[in-house]
Amino acid sequence: MLKNSDSINNETEKSKKFVFQLYDENIDFVESLSYQEKNDILNQLLNDYRLSNIYGKKLVKKASNIKKSVIIFFAVIIGIPLILYLISLSLNLTKSSYTQMQNNFSKLF
Repeated sequence: MLKNSDSINNETEKSKKFVFQLYDENIDFVESLSYQEKNDILNQLLNDYRLSNIYGKKLVKKASNIKKSVIIFFAVIIGIPLILYLISLSLNLTKSSYTQMQNNFSKLF
């Protein structure tokens, strides 16, 4: 018997009372409910809201990850050929510059 009274006391210590303001159209419905039904409905609504909030955050995070993936994909697709082109251009300019210097040097001597 002691365990039951301890668990009841423990539950009431965890519980808190809150005051909510309802819209006029909901007052009659809420007054028609029993105390336990009111508690059950309110707790269920809060649980549903919390779950939908978590689900919404997951969707936002997933969308953000997809956007980042697409940006990285296009950066790689555009970036790698651009880097290869710039390296090729740089090598060609270096080679032509070296050839031009060699021709100039041979003209001097």
